[in-house]
Amino acid sequence: MAALSILALAGCASLPPQPDASDRAAAQAGILSFGIQQPDRFDAITVRLDLPDSAAGSVLTFPDSWGPEENLSQSRGDIAFRGLERLPGEGEAYRVAPGGGWITYTVAQDYEGEPDWETHRLPGMRVRTAPSHAFLLGPTVLPAWSQGGVPLTLDLQSLPQRAAFSFAPGDCATGCALEDLANSVLALGDFAFDTRQAGDTTVRSAIRGSFAMNADAMSGVLAGMLDQGAQRFDDAPFPSYLFAVNPIPAPPQGSAVVGTGLHRSFLLLASENADAERLRHTIAHEIVHEWITRRMGPTDEETDAQRMWFTEGATEYFAWKLQLAAGLIDTQDFLAGMSDLANAYLASPVRELPAGELAERIFESEEAQRLPYQRGALLAWHWDILARERGSSLDAVIADLIDGNERQELTDARIRAAMTRRIGGQFDSDLARYVVQGKALDPMALTLPGCLVAIPERSGTVRFAIADGSSGDTCRAELLGPA
Repeated sequence: MAALSILALAGCASLPPQPDASDRAAAQAGILSFGIQQPDRFDAITVRLDLPDSAAGSVLTFPDSWGPEENLSQSRGDIAFRGLERLPGEGEAYRVAPGGGWITYTVAQDYEGEPDWETHRLPGMRVRTAPSHAFLLGPTVLPAWSQGGVPLTLDLQSLPQRAAFSFAPGDCATGCALEDLANSVLALGDFAFDTRQAGDTTVRSAIRGSFAMNADAMSGVLAGMLDQGAQRFDDAPFPSYLFAVNPIPAPPQGSAVVGTGLHRSFLLLASENADAERLRHTIAHEIVHEWITRRMGPTDEETDAQRMWFTEGATEYFAWKLQLAAGLIDTQDFLAGMSDLANAYLASPVRELPAGELAERIFESEEAQRLPYQRGALLAWHWDILARERGSSLDAVIADLIDGNERQELTDARIRAAMTRRIGGQFDSDLARYVVQGKALDPMALTLPGCLVAIPERSGTVRFAIADGSSGDTCRAELLGPA
């Protein structure tokens, strides 16, 4: 990709002259604004942050990488600012001066045409702007703010009616944290927008393309998962939720479905040949991320790959468990899903990677990316049953971590303490052996509910099945445990 040079001098910016924002910056809350440059065209999106005097001394740091994406500064241009000091160094960072100030910039895609698998490791994660539509992932375009920043109100008045953001303006009437606003998705243009009620939750959707599941079916999955998550993790349901769906090209062979969980929202990237089962499960997985880990507190993104056994593995297990609880799948579907995870793990050429080495190689291959899901989900199932034997459950571990969130970081120590308290000493030995050291896990040796058996197959695979004498309904109750 051709690199775009970015000028950070306010006097040299190509945007029209900006009004003096001293009246806006004097307020105790700052303002985050989005807009478009031309009516009904989405080639570039404007972003503006107005910062009050109370933000003085804090630092805004813009991302240059996120997940598999790198060189994100190439998508930002036309930068102008006042009352901020550009800090020296390789990264793009600004310190807010006494009295506050503002920064504005445009966001546009830095590649030609549609995303593709040859150019992008994961098509659709970078900024996408086109004449007819655009979508942005907040972590790729909005800065992080040192010391938590100040509350921000939201100004979306310059956007057209054909737009959806993870936050509605009223959500931030008294101010939202930039950390939360940056964990968002913005969809504009020729999406099909809809609003419907799912229990106590207002569900908004923005969908482009034609998929094996329609908006009603996707909303049904979302509603069932939100309801069961609220019950099992003893957490209040969300007042509103947004999901955005955008098509991506099919890979050379097969189909692709990728989900990205955000703040009370998620973005689903899917090829239009993906089947309904895969779409449903990905939606379910991303909704579980509302609790694991967003409701638990912020994590250290630099070291997150080392705790993916929990952040992705436990999420994958609960994606299956909550689908079963919501009636979206039956007992046989659940067992087939766990059998597939076990067999993918057994067939993985990287299944014995220790956690530290895996963290370094996580984006090296699909097998490396999937290992924490497989290994972590199997262990989560095993630990759930061990906790039940002690009169508890893995559901209670999640509830404990949510209850213990007082905006402090979700550390490895917090996770391990919560797991040990409910599961007992075997958790520590299992974690050290199978995750930290990367020893091979035998799916046949997992602790299972009494209604199940693990059956070895001639091919070297394993199949989880209902034991003779047990019924599907009885086993479903054993798999779920008390809510």
